[in-house]
Amino acid sequence: MNAHRSVRRVGERALRTVPAAAVALALCAAALTAQATPADEFVRLEPVVQQALAVAAPFTVTIETFGGTRQVERAEGPMDGEAPPKARPRPAPKPKPKPKPDDAPEKDKDGDKQPKKPLVTPATGFQQAQGRATGVVLTADGWILVARFALALEPTTILVTVPGVGTFPATRAGEDTSRGLALVKIEASGLPVPTFVDPGEVRVGQWALALGRTFAADLPTVHFGIVSAKGRQFGRALQIDAGTSPANYGGPVVDVQGRVLGIAVPLSPSGRNAGVEWYDSGVGFAATIADIAPLLARMQQGEALQRGWLGVQFDPKWLGPGAKVVTVDARGPAHAAGVQKGDVLLQVGGVPVRNAPHALACISGHLGGDALALAVRRADGTEAALGPIVLADAPWSEQQVKKDAETPASFSLPEPQQGR
Repeated sequence: MNAHRSVRRVGERALRTVPAAAVALALCAAALTAQATPADEFVRLEPVVQQALAVAAPFTVTIETFGGTRQVERAEGPMDGEAPPKARPRPAPKPKPKPKPDDAPEKDKDGDKQPKKPLVTPATGFQQAQGRATGVVLTADGWILVARFALALEPTTILVTVPGVGTFPATRAGEDTSRGLALVKIEASGLPVPTFVDPGEVRVGQWALALGRTFAADLPTVHFGIVSAKGRQFGRALQIDAGTSPANYGGPVVDVQGRVLGIAVPLSPSGRNAGVEWYDSGVGFAATIADIAPLLARMQQGEALQRGWLGVQFDPKWLGPGAKVVTVDARGPAHAAGVQKGDVLLQVGGVPVRNAPHALACISGHLGGDALALAVRRADGTEAALGPIVLADAPWSEQQVKKDAETPASFSLPEPQQGR
């Protein structure tokens, strides 16, 4: 009893030493907390979103394209303007040719000098003006990321407007079709560069803001949502529910600190290339950027990077372990390496294969030109190690969206390959 009285006296003395103002402040804070409503939380979020927008606005640029050729229907089938990518090595400066007599300008009726050369329209299409899109500054010296979608019609002129800096003509460089990205270069320096978030640090459920410059001058347009899933598109993209459309393709998807989670691009849940097929579907994709550093040098040199292709088809009825080969394409690297019909693929690049969808995901997580070692079990039960086998670029017909697209590119993978 004496001990309890002593403890109570100590507590009473401690309370008497607390300033009355501090007690009153604590009581007020408790009352405010008790009165807080869910709406108050969203009100407090508004300035956070506005601050993120202010951070991201300087490196969110406007892309304008002019010219290009829209394809028309031909005897062998329709063309929609989307063609297999081609390498675009940066041309060396050429000396200016001397004009020939036939090229001498002549005066028109107003006295202006006009060249004799007529405009030539390609036999398979007609000249097409395009319009505006969005891009993101990648480096301070003028490398800009855009969506391949904006350049699908091979524009003859590309202009990049950096807010508060100016408008620059751009030269198209390489691209990564597996991410839906392209790279252009402007002659500039000291450009504002964003902070790119490593995909491994992104959390499902965190806020995601998709920004666009297509219809905005002072500040980008904003679509608000969350990160719905990670590791989509064979480990190359985040899935988001923030609205994505041609109005913000190529624009950054940022967190509440204004850091770039990825670039909004049109992709399909199956992992195939897409145009606007998934527009307004509630499913959007942000191609991750922080993990492409090993690929940038190749893209800057004009390479067109594509999803890797082994050249085999698997038995969908085989439940594993492993993936049973039912077809070997004679044009593919698997045929050249000795993969046979009836083989069971046991490992891809050292990763044990669980079943056919997992094998496809492991292969497609790499790019054409990557080398992989395979382990197979033959029909007679013996096992063989093959490779390393250099993957080919996936045939363009296999990269296009189909209504009956096969396995979604969300099949769980070990860890995304660095820079793939």
